Amino acid sequence: MSAVQTAEQIKDLADVPSFPAVYAAALDPRSSRRKGEPTLPAIAYRVRSVRIDAERARDFDHLMGGPATDLVHPGVLHVLAFPVSLALMARRDFPFPLLGLVHLRNQVLQHRPVRVGELVDVECRVRDLRPHRKGRTFEAVSTILAQDGEIIATDVSTYLAKASGPSAGRDGAGPSSADARAERREFEAPTPTGRWSLPADAGRRYAAVSGDVNPIHMSALSAKVFGFPKAIAHGMYTASRAFTESRVDLSRPLRWDVSFDAPVTLPGTVLVAFADDAGTGTVTCTGWRAGRGDKGPRRCFEVEVTTLDR
Repeated sequence: MSAVQTAEQIKDLADVPSFPAVYAAALDPRSSRRKGEPTLPAIAYRVRSVRIDAERARDFDHLMGGPATDLVHPGVLHVLAFPVSLALMARRDFPFPLLGLVHLRNQVLQHRPVRVGELVDVECRVRDLRPHRKGRTFEAVSTILAQDGEIIATDVSTYLAKASGPSAGRDGAGPSSADARAERREFEAPTPTGRWSLPADAGRRYAAVSGDVNPIHMSALSAKVFGFPKAIAHGMYTASRAFTESRVDLSRPLRWDVSFDAPVTLPGTVLVAFADDAGTGTVTCTGWRAGRGDKGPRRCFEVEVTTLDR
């Protein structure tokens, strides 16, 4: 029997939710998860007439090591929509706990430049629930629209909801743990073109600009509550810094693809290598941790930025 497709509802929010309120809702013990086969809620959250704040855009540019400009870094668009998508995932009928999700990939498709001070609408929904060797994956899709309904950008984040138990996810949907370890060992680090030395407060500094106060990024003490030995850098901080250092022309349409492989602990050092393919208009940045002892280098992320109107 085929599943019944439920029509999507759109819920208009009065304003962009605050990160503390979202995380408080996620920690509410009444947010119990339904038993049985998980399903994603057929609802989208929408916030109309959100202004792209000039001060936030400036501070974001400076934090990433770039000059402030009138054109908005696509990381700011992600930050703008992120709390709306998190509020959707913090709903009591959402099948997975928000604070247990792992951010695997991100893709931003931006159709035109965005200027500081513009008013935009933000829509967020979830889709495409799939099996994974470690549990389930799904996509959180944020759409940024102009006041006339024109789609300016689409931001797709892929998350992993880990299953519990020793046999979780062993459904043939992906490689075994042994295969994954072998793949990590086979990573051959390129010649580095740069080195990032990230201080212990890197997570707090990004949170001050983005608003994302997830405790795993704030301090070693708060990260340990959620099973991390140290605080870890925000994935979108490393991705946004790589974007800035790629020196992409923000006046042209672009695609920004990111994959996250391993967390960057704080404080920590990340080696990076940039490669520019003039033929495709793509700049690639690979970031990794250097090997220690008998452990080889570990890739942390890979970022590709492609200029589209060539």
